[in-house]
This record gives sequence, C-alpha cells and structure tokens, in this order.
Amino acid sequence: MFTGLKSRFEEKRAFLSRQTQDRIEQFASFERQQSLIEMERSQSQQSILNQEIGKYLKTVHPTFLLKQDVHRALLNMLYSRSEGTFNMNLSMTKEMRKAYSFYHNELKIFIALLERRGFRMEGREELFMQTFLTKLRENNYRYLSDVYGDFVPENASIAGAFEAYIDAVDRKDKYESGHLDFFATYLNQKGIADFTWTKNKMKRKLKQYEKAHKQEFKLKQLERRLQKTS
Repeated sequence: MFTGLKSRFEEKRAFLSRQTQDRIEQFASFERQQSLIEMERSQSQQSILNQEIGKYLKTVHPTFLLKQDVHRALLNMLYSRSEGTFNMNLSMTKEMRKAYSFYHNELKIFIALLERRGFRMEGREELFMQTFLTKLRENNYRYLSDVYGDFVPENASIAGAFEAYIDAVDRKDKYESGHLDFFATYLNQKGIADFTWTKNKMKRKLKQYEKAHKQEFKLKQLERRLQKTS
C-alpha cells in the first residue's frame, strides 16, 4: 500500500513538473513573439523617420538646432506636446526664439504628417530628435564641405586650423551653429584634433584666437580688398 501511494505521489509530482515546464516554455515563446513584434514595430517606426526626415530636410535647413541647449529646448517642446502641456521660457536667446518659431510654424506640422503616416511620437521623442539631428548634421557637413572644400593644410596645428577657418569663412557665419558643428567634425576627420570640446568651448577658443590676431586678420582683409581693385 505504501509503495502504491509513493508511486502515485511520484507520478503526480512528475505531472506537475511537466505542467510547470510547459507553462515556462509557453511564457518564453510568448515573450519571444512579443519581442519580435516590438522589434518589427521599432524598425517600422525608424524606417518612417528615416524616409520622411530625409525628405523634409531637403526643404529646410535649421542649423540653429545643432546648438546643444537649443535642441534640448526643442526636445522639451516635444515632451510638452506629448503631455499636453505648454512650456515657454520668456528669457530666450536669438537661437532659442528661432527654435520656438520653427517648432510652431514648421515642425509640428511635419510631426502631424508623420503621425498620419503611422509614426507615434509619444514615447519616441528622443528617437525623433536623434534621427532629425543626425540627418541635419550629415546634410550640413556635406553642404559646407562643398562650399569650402579642403581648406586646412595637412598636418596643421589647431592654431593653423583656426587661422584657416577664420580666413575662409564669412564674418557673419564664423560663429553660427552649423558652421561650428561642421568645423568640429572637419577637424576630427582631418585628424587634427580628437574633438572633445563642446561647441561653446570651441567658440570661445576661436574668439580668443581671433582677438589675439585681430591686427593680422585686418591686414589680410585689406590686402584682399586692394587686390580686387587692381
């Protein structure tokens, strides 16, 4: 009798063990399916972003967004949009005002179009911003490379690169965010500097260099003016 009870107990335990294992396998299968669904959804969302942002940035070139505090402010606008709140800093810089105007007059219309085409912004604000900035940087670098060419000599020092940049770029564009972003990337690609400076630090360094060599740059400008008259 005891042997029979023990046998039935072992059978019951084996049955429960199989049930538990089956549930574990079913759960694992469900998790794999959900992961695949989420992966496909993410790929679809990224594909929409890549395609539509690429087309959109052929129509606008908002390089002021390449300044870190400006695109952070824009990201906060995207969060506010998703949350249904409103946030505006009244003490805005010139570039901040540009970003605010760009968002309300341009970007939110583009986002509405994106959402109509299947993109879900809520929860993907950072993905949108990262994709947007990456493509904007690529376009900006390509465009300014065509404008200025390879203007810094090989094996130039940082000082030499600064001199070439200030000499090549129009006064009104020298400290513009798109040009600074281009210049930092250019120096990296030339191997002149492994740039870890922020754009603000590079801007300060450029201004310091220009101020220290102010007379020399003025002489060069005068020489060019005189050459045009001859």
